[in-house]
Amino acid sequence: MSTSNDWQVPGSGAEIYETVFVPAMMREWAPRVIALANPQPGESILDVACGTGALTRVVAKSISPNGRVVGLDLSPEMLAVARKITLDPSSAAPIEWREGDVSAIPFENETFDIVFCNFGLMFFPDRVAALKEMRRVLKPDGRLALTVWGSIAKCPGQMAMKESWRRHFTEAAGLFDAQHSLGDPEAVLSLIQDAGFRGASVQSVMGAVHLPSSEHLARSYGAMAGIQADQKTRTEVIDEVSAALQPHVGAEGLEYPIEAILAGARK
Repeated sequence: MSTSNDWQVPGSGAEIYETVFVPAMMREWAPRVIALANPQPGESILDVACGTGALTRVVAKSISPNGRVVGLDLSPEMLAVARKITLDPSSAAPIEWREGDVSAIPFENETFDIVFCNFGLMFFPDRVAALKEMRRVLKPDGRLALTVWGSIAKCPGQMAMKESWRRHFTEAAGLFDAQHSLGDPEAVLSLIQDAGFRGASVQSVMGAVHLPSSEHLARSYGAMAGIQADQKTRTEVIDEVSAALQPHVGAEGLEYPIEAILAGARK
């Protein structure tokens, strides 16, 4: 991800993800997915595709002062941002940040009590293989807890972005299809079962995205993705997204619904 000021949102893609999209979209889900696995002090926990650590840090606090927490991500840029955010060691277990690929998780068999994967599974090229790797590093009777985004049809913000980008940045619009490519609970359940997990439970839950404005949404996605566009095109995108999301704008800014699918299982 590159730094771009064209959209007037400063920072690298990873920094914009942490400062804009974690509080706007991600933060409310960490406690929900953590509750599925119910981590206990002293347990060993792996957060796969941890990004900048939005869930990892909440887990570390939940098992303080004992336990082991590892955040694993393929992106060194995301991990660099994660490492800059420090926690009070008296209120959180230490976190080890590791660069690595979910297709070959760099840990021995039966290392962890819990594996989390928060909004990462839909981006993996081979989802069953990735889940099998997560299962491999779990201890006997270890727990899996994950989230993916639900149907894009239930998320007007992403629909508005997709439609505008499809007109102006055709290939880049695929980001939103990928983001919501596992929007069917039955599909998620099937993947988990195909990977050998047992006792799986899957549920759809509605949440909300909060941002200062529709313009901020359009600018932040453009900047995070490193989309290069002239001023006329940027203005058209902002205007299109703002018009589509006008029904979701109130006194406190933009708020629109978003669906997530939460799943838990045991090895």
